[in-house]
Amino acid sequence: MLRPFATAQSSRLVAAMKMLLPAIALCLIALVVVWPQLLQHGDIMRGPRIASSDADTLRVANPRYVGVDEKDRPYEIIADAARQESESADEVQLDNPQADLMTESGAWMTLTASTGLWHKREELVDLGGGVAVFHEAGHQLASETARINLGEGTAMSEDPTTGQSPGGNVAGEGFRLYDRGARIIFTGKAKAVLYGSGAGG
Repeated sequence: MLRPFATAQSSRLVAAMKMLLPAIALCLIALVVVWPQLLQHGDIMRGPRIASSDADTLRVANPRYVGVDEKDRPYEIIADAARQESESADEVQLDNPQADLMTESGAWMTLTASTGLWHKREELVDLGGGVAVFHEAGHQLASETARINLGEGTAMSEDPTTGQSPGGNVAGEGFRLYDRGARIIFTGKAKAVLYGSGAGG
């Protein structure tokens, strides 16, 4: 036999359900009626359309990749965004990539660009859209494109290149960077302006 308190609770629950169930049914009926009209104005209910070709594309915001070379010297790649066609794909497209490498002497060197294509298996990064190289010692390089070999610690470009350093300015038709910035060679017709310490230059 139910106690008076339990009976009162049960009565209130039954009364609430009698009001709630018809309200839910009414909402469902209204949704069924209104839904086709909402679909006609898809921009209200849906976000930006995604092409079927993008369904398998992997996208990551602010990715960070860290590795070491054959001499256990670290390197790091960061970007605003990364896109990969599939999980098994070798190439990764990078937006505003930045690669940080450690030189033979322990100094850091940074390469930045507008676009990048990272070939993971070969540890190569193709940079484009304006490439800038900054060395901890105050050296700077600028070129339109560059290819970085992360495993070997080298970089190269066939595009016109300018360089600045505390010792002077250099311009060439391309460049080769070895030993993670320890040696930089300007290729093609190169011109250098060196700063002297004395009056005679």
